[in-house]
Amino acid sequence: MSQYPNSQQSNYPLTNILNPGENDILCGRGGGTNAHSGNIKFRKLVAAHKLRYLAASKSDKPNVARDVVKEWRGMNPPGRFLAKMDVKMMISLNLITVEEIKEEAAQDAAAASSGVDGNGVTKKKKKKVYWYDVGDKKAREKASQCLRERNGAA
Repeated sequence: MSQYPNSQQSNYPLTNILNPGENDILCGRGGGTNAHSGNIKFRKLVAAHKLRYLAASKSDKPNVARDVVKEWRGMNPPGRFLAKMDVKMMISLNLITVEEIKEEAAQDAAAASSGVDGNGVTKKKKKKVYWYDVGDKKAREKASQCLRERNGAA
């Protein structure tokens, strides 16, 4: 999948990630990803390369994006570009079973119909969200997208 610049960092997990860190970019849309500390930090890195990108020829622009990804991946702990795992992927990796999904759906339906448990407390169970690194190709695409944007949103 992704290769980090030094071997010490190669042991950093690239899949089954439950708690993204400050050097992780959360790929996706919406305020949750934009407000993540890693995305904010990445936007600052992109801004530092923006003038070089704008001055680059069309054939050199991918090299600027590659340099941004290389710099991000070279941090300690290494920077990752993460996407949420979908249910099919979580099942295939044995992170969750079909039975657990059915149980969650039943609990969601019960909470939606009643809204509270027997003690008068609103029922809301936090679901586990697993993340995985999208790899260098997608990371370069993300960096290129951010370098093109006027506001550099990550």
